[in-house]
Amino acid sequence: MRQTWKIARWEVMRNLTNKQFIIGLLITPLIMVVFGGIPILLEYLNRPSISTYYVIDHIGIVEEMQELLPENVLLEPIEDSESITDIVKSSKASGYFILDEQFFTTGEINLVYSDRNSNPLNAVQKALSSLLQQKRLSASGIDPEQLSFVTAQARVREIPIEEEFEPRALEMLVSMVFAFLIFFLTVTSASMLMQSAVQEKRDRMAEVVLSSIRAGKLMQGKVIGHFILGLIQLSFWLAIGLPLAFFFLDLPVMEIISAVNIPFILFFGLGSYLMFSSIFVGIGATMEDIQSAGNSQGLVVLLPMMSFLFLNPVLDNPDGNIAVFASIFPLTSPTIMMMRNGLTVIPLWQKLLSGGLLLITVFVTIRLASKIFRIGMLMYGKNASFKEIFKWLRYKES
Repeated sequence: MRQTWKIARWEVMRNLTNKQFIIGLLITPLIMVVFGGIPILLEYLNRPSISTYYVIDHIGIVEEMQELLPENVLLEPIEDSESITDIVKSSKASGYFILDEQFFTTGEINLVYSDRNSNPLNAVQKALSSLLQQKRLSASGIDPEQLSFVTAQARVREIPIEEEFEPRALEMLVSMVFAFLIFFLTVTSASMLMQSAVQEKRDRMAEVVLSSIRAGKLMQGKVIGHFILGLIQLSFWLAIGLPLAFFFLDLPVMEIISAVNIPFILFFGLGSYLMFSSIFVGIGATMEDIQSAGNSQGLVVLLPMMSFLFLNPVLDNPDGNIAVFASIFPLTSPTIMMMRNGLTVIPLWQKLLSGGLLLITVFVTIRLASKIFRIGMLMYGKNASFKEIFKWLRYKES
């Protein structure tokens, strides 16, 4: 174990003094802030512009219709004119339409437009539909209040049979955020592990190191070291993000922290990391160069992303068969369990079964990855085939 911690400390110090790691540590939250703020900025800049429609009104409802439209949609009454098309073009208006008695009978109207902005077109259509309904309702002699009473929808109050079944929005939010953070930590740290293994193999460092330390200890040290680096990244981002969320978004940070089931998240988060990082570092040991690792990395990343295939079924029915299966299946259980924990009350047997299968999977994955790592790091000249990898798994470590 002493050798394992030496390797872990070496991995941590080597990356902490690496400019790329430091730049990534600082740039990543900035990128997340930028991509989170860009939609808000675009929405602000995309404020609705004024859309003007000329109306030839033969039935005198243009003023009533204007009250039903948003402020950015204006109706401009105009006398019956054969040159209305030229007027619309010269004034750069959005279009025109004609209101006559046939509209209340047929319910049809021609709206000639020169602006394809769908928002004002939809607003005009809704206003016309509302006026048509009011006119036909008035002509039929039906009392509007009676019609509203007859067509009213049922209002259902959802009351949980026990208080613990009541949805808690804060716990849902926290569970989903931490599920995403654990996924992000797993993918980034495991990717760094794969690249580190390939780089050391290419530089022939593995030959020197493995002459004085067992392959299993070396792999364990690398996994622990990169896990510590991931925790440093996560702690740094939370230290920046939580105060910003408190001061600028007015989020109840202390309530969020108290809503977190720390032991539950740590167990499944650590299990997820150990399982996938072992797979990544084992695959990295079979690659000859960084380019080969890059081509294979996309396929390996799909493994932790399997959880998102079950996202909609879990959100729709967190107690359904699909959600239960996804929370027990080891490759998806870490993320799905954290999500379900905020959506519903998970039975104890499901937690125990999911945790037990995850522990067994982590143990088996580490053992198999250690065998692949031991042989793969000393093999040069080509990428290992699947047939060779399966052969390595049958070897016994001396």
